[in-house]
Amino acid sequence: MLTINKKTLTIAISAAIVATGASTVHAAGFQLKEQSAEGQGNSFAGQTAKAVDASTIFFNPAGMARLNGNHVQSNLSFIAPEAKYKHGASTSQGGLFPKSTGIDGGESAIVPAAYAVWDYSENVNFGLSINAPFGMSTKYDENWVGAQYNVLSEIKTVNIAPTISYKVDDRLSIGGNIQFQKIDGKLTNKSVTGAGTAALTTLEADDTGYGYSLGLLYEYSDKGRVGFSYRSQIKHTLEGKVSTVGVSEFDASAKVTLPAVASIGLYQEVSDKWTVLADVSWTDWSVFDKLEVIKSSTGAVATTTEYHWDDTVFAALGANYQYNDKLQLKFGVAYDQGAANNNDRTAGIPDETRYWASVGASYKFNKKTTFNVGYSHVEADTAKVSEDSKQNTPGPGFGSSYNGEFDPSVDILTIGINYKF
Repeated sequence: MLTINKKTLTIAISAAIVATGASTVHAAGFQLKEQSAEGQGNSFAGQTAKAVDASTIFFNPAGMARLNGNHVQSNLSFIAPEAKYKHGASTSQGGLFPKSTGIDGGESAIVPAAYAVWDYSENVNFGLSINAPFGMSTKYDENWVGAQYNVLSEIKTVNIAPTISYKVDDRLSIGGNIQFQKIDGKLTNKSVTGAGTAALTTLEADDTGYGYSLGLLYEYSDKGRVGFSYRSQIKHTLEGKVSTVGVSEFDASAKVTLPAVASIGLYQEVSDKWTVLADVSWTDWSVFDKLEVIKSSTGAVATTTEYHWDDTVFAALGANYQYNDKLQLKFGVAYDQGAANNNDRTAGIPDETRYWASVGASYKFNKKTTFNVGYSHVEADTAKVSEDSKQNTPGPGFGSSYNGEFDPSVDILTIGINYKF
């Protein structure tokens, strides 16, 4: 039966506070897979089918049915991206935006995630996750060649998901949750305000939206299982203000739909020492078509940015090696398809196809406490960018255009601890 003592409640609340306090940084598209230290070392291969700790709430809520006892878990991911720019050509009003070398838009950040599972009965488990499934941050100097389009692009999310799982029989489990998601956005660019002068224009807005997640886990043998999960779209109408320093300020709104994600995963023990893992995910990024900022007082479109993203596939393969009773070593690689295209890609989100290589370990201190660590290096294809008025109308005083390419890469280190009681 469900029992919550004072110590348990304190741990869970502390984890929740940590999970709401940090900024995030973009991955492929701007989806964040960094939700589990245990999965990081496998490049998240098999995560839809593993169900070995409380992070299964995010990857497949049905997996909670495999967990005996109560669990609390906290993870922290340090993400260090690079987005180095190589200049092609540009035109610029009055020489206001001359910088074209030494440009790197990558912003390092810490991404937290926290989970709790309560073993309510033989067949029913309850859970709660608090994490950031989407996020990005790129920042450039105010005099760089693309400043009329992007200086700062930042999206933060906090997602809270109360969850339930049900064990149908010894083989089949199902689960689901309701998601409450807060999103904050901040976009800045430089607007030409007169001959030889420019001012920073800022959009700041936020919203809370709702969605759901469903999962299924089938154990086809004592050593193997397959999992399926689906996370729904979450539609947001962000409301806030657009301000240009010393010029104007007005209320505004912008609609953003965050995509649905469907995943299937495989877990198979091939010997006493080795386990092989696989995962394939589809993300509905085609919903991210364009961003229109609407002036609230008139309903008129103030600015438009065209994206026209495509749906994407993430495919991962991994393996675990059980070194001894306490230590498990992890390996994984992944293909992470980019959503942006060469015609509409922006410096705010210089997205391209990525390739993951990961290692990690799980160490059991005792029957209750497991420490996890994972490291991934992610290399991306060259991201070509060309911005002009056909794609992006950034506001008053438009007159510059530029093209070039970014060379993105990311290093990710995730640590986490899972406590069972």
